[in-house]
Amino acid sequence: MIRLFKYESYKVTISEEAILLKPFKAIWNRDRTKSKDRALDELGFIYFFCDPRSDYQYLTDETERKKAIKEGEGLPEKWEPDKLVLDAMDFYNSFKPTSALLLEDTRYAVDKLRKLLKDIDLEDKDDKGKPIYTLNTITATIKQIPSLVKDLDEAEKTLTSEMMQKGRMRGQGEKTIFEDDLNA
Repeated sequence: MIRLFKYESYKVTISEEAILLKPFKAIWNRDRTKSKDRALDELGFIYFFCDPRSDYQYLTDETERKKAIKEGEGLPEKWEPDKLVLDAMDFYNSFKPTSALLLEDTRYAVDKLRKLLKDIDLEDKDDKGKPIYTLNTITATIKQIPSLVKDLDEAEKTLTSEMMQKGRMRGQGEKTIFEDDLNA
């Protein structure tokens, strides 16, 4: 994954290469103000929503993630991503490595499991009057959670490490967009 955006010192910085890419350039150019506040807000939203390194990636429900980003980053409550922003998001997502996609899928599955455990009703019975959820099933599932959490945490650390290594070259300089193929 190339590093188009970085989050440092509580702000998103955009690489020079990113502004050269058509979807991001369109967002940048439509903001005719000198400060480029709207463009920076929208590009920041793209980073926070799409980038695997974003602090908002723990929110697997996209509606919840969008709402949290808007609140957390100070975007207007009524603001919604328009076609330009959505196109840029699709473009940005196309750079995600397979490991990032697998991590997203794993987070989604873990979130579903969490919701399932939360919604278990020990009083539920099947049509024959037997409990749907047995104590053995529930305890077996609960016993697997520590290793699941550990594995997810390890996967996140591995992805972060992988992205840092791919984004670096000899001399600790940052790679530019054309130094790797775009599907890296």
